[in-house]
Amino acid sequence: MNVYDDIIRVNVRAVLQLTHLAVPHLAQSKGNIVNVSSVCATRTLPMMITYNMSKAAIMQFTKCCALELAAKQVRVNAVK
Repeated sequence: MNVYDDIIRVNVRAVLQLTHLAVPHLAQSKGNIVNVSSVCATRTLPMMITYNMSKAAIMQFTKCCALELAAKQVRVNAVK
């Protein structure tokens, strides 16, 4: 569980927190967000359960943010 907590904290919580902090400025400047995902978001690799889950979460987070921030003219994308 410690490894799970560490990976989720770095790969998911940090992105969520930084996005939350940046949105006011990005909305004002009509900026962009580019998240870093991985092929592991859609392709299952053995012995990497938590990493795979964290990158899938980033892809879903990116899609949700893109929908929610479109009205503020903030583009949100991810690269794999």
